[in-house]
Amino acid sequence: MDLLKALLGFAVLTGPLWLILILVPVSIWIAVKVAKRFRPGGIRFAGGVGVFLLVFFLPFADEIAGQMYFRYLCEVEGGPKIYKTVVVGKEYILLPGEIDTNTAGRLPARGGELNMDKLKEKFSFTTDSKKISRLFRIERDVKIIRDTQSGEMLGSDTHFLYFGGWLVNATTPHVSGKSCPTSYDAYYDQFYGTIFKQSKK
Repeated sequence: MDLLKALLGFAVLTGPLWLILILVPVSIWIAVKVAKRFRPGGIRFAGGVGVFLLVFFLPFADEIAGQMYFRYLCEVEGGPKIYKTVVVGKEYILLPGEIDTNTAGRLPARGGELNMDKLKEKFSFTTDSKKISRLFRIERDVKIIRDTQSGEMLGSDTHFLYFGGWLVNATTPHVSGKSCPTSYDAYYDQFYGTIFKQSKK
């Protein structure tokens, strides 16, 4: 019963209300019709419930499978990987009030942040984007940091974007993808800060 409530809640969250209102009576009607073919008793009831669930959740099947696959990818492949750390001098650290063009809004630095403009003179920061599942509408973005001179990879950070099932895409004019791990400035500050260590000298 708890599973049924959870699935119904999922359907309500992913599907438009008008479709839910249509699907419920249609699913009940089909389930009753099919259940009459079974012998009275537990088998008829179980068969009716099974048919109801099949008909009702069929439009959401790719959404359910897509969400499961997306979570699996996030847990197994998502997040940062550090292969090598680099000690950088004070010239790669911003002083209070300095402006870094990579900062959102180009706000003055508090002091102590990495100078990304300076780092990009010696290190490459690239993003490799690939659609890994057309069926489930999942994309993978991998940020890669390399030493430009040696070509050595210092670290990578993998994110996945999920754009929902066919129903969401068919009924919503502008679908925004769900990302994992969640990207925000502090996240990348920590990622870069793990690779580039300030010299104590």
